[in-house]
Parts: sequence; structure tokens; C-alpha cells
Amino acid sequence: LEDFAQGTRKYWIVTTVFGFIVAVLDVIGLLIIGVPLAFTWGVLAFVTNYIPNVGFLIGLVPPALIALLDGGIGQAIAVVVVYVVLNIVVQTLIQPRFTGDAVGISPTVAFLSLIVWAYLLGVLGALLAVPATQFVKSLLVDHSTSGQWFGALINSNSRERGQPNLSGVR
Repeated sequence: LEDFAQGTRKYWIVTTVFGFIVAVLDVIGLLIIGVPLAFTWGVLAFVTNYIPNVGFLIGLVPPALIALLDGGIGQAIAVVVVYVVLNIVVQTLIQPRFTGDAVGISPTVAFLSLIVWAYLLGVLGALLAVPATQFVKSLLVDHSTSGQWFGALINSNSRERGQPNLSGVR
């Protein structure tokens, strides 16, 4: 349980830091484009960042609609482009590396856990998908000799996957 608690703390810290970074960049982009209530949409982007993979889409819809209503199709397309570029760079290329290191699960497992936990628990399951998966992993895989084969499939780093340590450092 200590491993679970430590991993969960790291996950929330990493998610909060990257959510703040994305929110600030979104606000800057929205201010440049001229979308009304840019700071409100930044707060929404920050909050929806806690929902893995699909939170970005939830945070994108309101500012895109406001941009469409306020400035027309060009402004709405600009909002979509800014959000997509930021999502690809920060949340798809950079954040999964830090999240995987903090929690110990691969990005694919994080996405699949979102589907499973959202189905089982709804919105709360979507918010708690990664910590819940990490809890189950900690109980059933990490400290079980019979579950090590499954750990090789879901763990994020090579040492946990059972690959040999060639660096000489233990």
C-alpha cells in the first residue's frame, strides 16, 4: 500500500503540473485569438486535464463554441488548432513519459483503464481511472509472484518489464 500511496501522490503532482502548464498555454492562445472568457476556459482546461485522454476534448468544446459564436468559423478553427497542437505536444508527447514513470503503467494501459473505470463508475471512474488501476496493479501484480507475467505487459519502464539491466546499476 505504501507503493500505491507514493505512486498516487506522484501521479496527482505530475497531472497537476502538466494541467497548469496546458491551462496557461491555452489562456495565452485564447487571449491572442481574442476569445471571450479566456481565463475561464483555462480553468476548465486545468480541471479536465485530470481526465486522461478525453479531458482535452471536454475542455475544447466550450471555448470553440464561444469562438464560433463570437468571432466566426475562423476563430473557432484557430481555437481547435491551438488546443490540438498543445494537446499533441504536451499531453501526448511529454506528459505520458512523466506519468508512466510516476505511476508505473504504460499510456496504453492508462487509456484502457479510463474506458473500464468510466464504464464501471461513470464520471468518478474517469477521474480516478489511473489511481484505481495503480491500486489494483499494486495489490494484484507488483507484490505477487504469480502476477509477474502480467506486470511485464502493463508496466511502463524496462526494468519492471523484466528486461535485463545492462547498465550495471541496481
